[in-house]
Amino acid sequence: MNNPAPLMKNAYLDGDAFLIEGNDIGVVLLHGFTATTAEVRLLADYLRGFGYTLAAPLLPGHGTQPAELNKTSWLDWYAAAEAAYLELRGKCTKVFVCGESMGALLALLVSSLYPQVDGVIAVAPALQIRGIGLSRIMQYFVKFRPKNQAEDNLPWKGYMVYPVRGLAQLAKLQIVVQKELDNITQPLLVFMGGKDASIHPESGKIIIDAVRSSEKELIYMPDSPHVMLLAEDKEVIFQKIHEFIEMHC
Repeated sequence: MNNPAPLMKNAYLDGDAFLIEGNDIGVVLLHGFTATTAEVRLLADYLRGFGYTLAAPLLPGHGTQPAELNKTSWLDWYAAAEAAYLELRGKCTKVFVCGESMGALLALLVSSLYPQVDGVIAVAPALQIRGIGLSRIMQYFVKFRPKNQAEDNLPWKGYMVYPVRGLAQLAKLQIVVQKELDNITQPLLVFMGGKDASIHPESGKIIIDAVRSSEKELIYMPDSPHVMLLAEDKEVIFQKIHEFIEMHC
């Protein structure tokens, strides 16, 4: 599959990077693999109501063409997440890092390397994905892999295929993050969805068990799919994220 079509789902949605200036409480919002900032925009709309300063980078290789994601590495994604954190750290007295799926892995990695992060929120963390290890071999033979799951009826913007070299980089990121989990000591909030067909259901528990945070909570949302920040129970998740931030300010 060298010429995937259609390339982008919901191409009309705004998936660009954004910065919303607010008070001295900052929140970095990180989207997932193949997605765009549309994945975290509804959460941003909710959080801006409390006056927070919000930053959501569009991660390298995303929001353009699937082939671009095959040209990036996990280090590129991490650099963008780190830059967003450092930008808010220069503006705010408190900074929280929140991500969904691959974005959750990046949030965890930033927090493992920057103990100054005030709290971490990992939504559907993509720590373990069934069959992703095959991408290390497949990347030399196949450019793209079709997606089996759909984000139908959700305001999700992103690629309609998995760029396989990009998947291999995501697999590398998983290994790096797993090794760094015991360096995380900040307050941690993890969400897992009962209808998540993308990641292994033990991913959240593995993270909770591995970090050294004295305050950590795993919240199970039985009716939520992988893209839970856009799904039916999103308001409940948004409220819990806000309560977590307020608790640690």
